[in-house]
Amino acid sequence: MAILSAKKLRLELSTSRIEALTDGVFAIAMTLLVLNFEVPNPMEGRGAMELHRTLATLWPNFLHYVESFLILAIFWIKNHQQFHFIKHSDSKLLWLNITSLLFVCLIPFTTSLVSDYGNMPIAAIVFEGNMLVAGLAYYLLWRYATKDRRLVDSNVDDRVITVYRRSSLVTPLISLAAIAVSIFHPRVGTSLYFLIPFILLYLRRA
Repeated sequence: MAILSAKKLRLELSTSRIEALTDGVFAIAMTLLVLNFEVPNPMEGRGAMELHRTLATLWPNFLHYVESFLILAIFWIKNHQQFHFIKHSDSKLLWLNITSLLFVCLIPFTTSLVSDYGNMPIAAIVFEGNMLVAGLAYYLLWRYATKDRRLVDSNVDDRVITVYRRSSLVTPLISLAAIAVSIFHPRVGTSLYFLIPFILLYLRRA
């Protein structure tokens, strides 16, 4: 049996299967976020005012739901953008993508943790550490795929590679800042993630 060359093996691996798996994982992770909400149990004699107070106590859960959904959306968009340019794959790319999905799947858990224990630094740091590693995985995936045009077309503009490389560092850098802030003010630290869309918009226009 003839031994397949590395180049030939690389060309036989389809990126469409990677994208299909990734889309499915993101869809499930985004859906699981809503499970952080618990509908208050109906009680006899409970008035509208008491229900209003109960719902008001859920605002941290809602805030973290929006925040995590937004981050997952940014990760998904990032993955979609990257695979628009990535035309081939190999085993290293596959494992980098799987590693990113490992931490994407963890986001519903860490969101639930920070929603229930938002005033505790350790809960915020676990959440932010999750985002840090997931963001780094996407940065490393793009860096690996574009190094020497390894898995992208040879005519991809250098500026495109640079812009996406810089934008992939936004979430990891925000996560590091959030971890530092959360040591003293957990809720302030986690709120820094709302800056990401504005930073990405600025980088896109720069």
